[in-house]
This record gives sequence, structure tokens and C-alpha cells, in this order.
Amino acid sequence: MAVLAGMVKNVLVIIILASFLEVLLPEGRVKPFVRFAIGLFIIIAVLNPVLNALFEQREFEINLWDYKVSSEQEREILEKGNRINQQIVVSTEAGIKEKMEGQVSAVAMLVPGVKEVKTNATLNDEGRLNKLDLTVRLEQSEHSQKGGEVNVFLGEGDVPSAEDKKQIEEKMRGVINNLYGFQNLEINVQFEGG
Repeated sequence: MAVLAGMVKNVLVIIILASFLEVLLPEGRVKPFVRFAIGLFIIIAVLNPVLNALFEQREFEINLWDYKVSSEQEREILEKGNRINQQIVVSTEAGIKEKMEGQVSAVAMLVPGVKEVKTNATLNDEGRLNKLDLTVRLEQSEHSQKGGEVNVFLGEGDVPSAEDKKQIEEKMRGVINNLYGFQNLEINVQFEGG
């Protein structure tokens, strides 16, 4: 009789809590899952005392809850976890680095007079961007070309002056810093052929 009274008490408590949850939850996709979980609790509340009464000589143990590993197994599990974590970090950093280099190169080519940009990004140990190295190839003028050197600004001579290169470099830094919000990032710009 005590078993039956305990079972009824547990079921009533679960039903009261279920009713309270029904009132609190809005109509939607969550309600069916809550009803399902409550149904499982009711089944457990009914079956647990019944199984204990029917099988008094057997002791039901759930070893999964008390799963224990030796210190050697624990060390091995931690080492494997650390290796997997390191692989994830390295592959993620490589992907981020590659995408950042491509984006910065594309943005830098928007500056007038720039034909091609190769970007090399350097990340620190935490995976943050540390430095950008840009190698810039300037557009060639159709009017003059002399010994592989490039004339970007028409009518100003065969080779872009140091001032012209400085202007392009400042524009590139400004565009990259403004677009990405970099504050104190080191951006090195080198021009191909000089």
C-alpha cells in the first residue's frame, strides 16, 4: 500500500508541475516537447516503484552515472581532447588568415593606381591579427613604359614618384583601417619594382 501511495504522490506532483508549466509556456513549438518530457517523468514515476516491488531481489544500477576512469585513462582522454582542440584551432586560424588576406587584397585594389595586391597576414598566439604586409603592383600607363617601371599618373614622368607612392600607401592604409576598424595595426606596404 505504501508503494501505491508513493506512486500516486509522485504522479500528482508531476501533474501539478506540468499544469503550471502549461500555463507559463506560450503556444508554439516548445509545448509538445515539454508535454513529451512530462509524459516520460510520469512513466518513470509509475514504473520505478512497480519494478522495485516486482524485482526486490535484484538491484538495478545505472553504471553510466557513476562511470569512473583510471588516472591513466583520464590522462589519455585529456591528451586526445587537447590534440583535437589544437587541430581545430590551427585549421580555424589558417582559414581566418586566408580569408582576411583575400579581403584586404581586394579592398586595397580599390585605391586608384593599384593593379594587384598580395597580402600576408601575421596572427599572434591568440589568433588575433598582428601585422599586414602588402606587396603592391601599380597599374601600367599606356603612354609610357620604361625598363619595366610603371607610370601610374599620366603626364608626370615614366616612374611614379616617391610622393605618389606615399599617397597610394596612405590611401590604402586609410581604406583598410576605416573598413576593418583597426587602431594600432602595423601595415607594411612595399611596391613591386621599387
